[in-house]
Amino acid sequence: MQKSKSALFLMELIIVILFFALTSAVCMRVFIKAHDVAHETESANYAVLWADNAAECFYEFGGSGRDMIETTLSSAFNLPEYSYSLDFSSDETFEYMTFKFFYTPKSEEVYAYTFKRHKKEVS
Repeated sequence: MQKSKSALFLMELIIVILFFALTSAVCMRVFIKAHDVAHETESANYAVLWADNAAECFYEFGGSGRDMIETTLSSAFNLPEYSYSLDFSSDETFEYMTFKFFYTPKSEEVYAYTFKRHKKEVS
C-alpha cells in the first residue's frame, strides 16, 4: 500500500512540474512579445517625431532647403541606433520630399512618408 501511494505522489509531482514548465514557457513568450511590441512602438514614436520636424522644415524652406533640413534633424536628435534618408523631387507645381526612417542595427525601415509642397507662394 505504501509503494502505490509514493508512486502516485511522484506521478502527481511530475505532472505539476510539467504544468509549471509549460506555464513558464508561455509566460516567457508573452514577455518577449511585449518587449518586441514596446521596441516597435518606441521606433514608431521616434519616426513620427523626426518626420514631423522634417515636414515642418520642408514646408518652410522647400526643396532648396535640404541643407537646413539636414542640419535641423541632425542637431535636434542624437539617436545612434536610428537613421533616416531624405529624397527630393519636383514637378511643375509641387515639390516632394520622401522621408524614410530606419532602425540601424537591423537595417529595417520603420516609417516612410512622402510630403508634398506647392511651389507657388500663397499671399
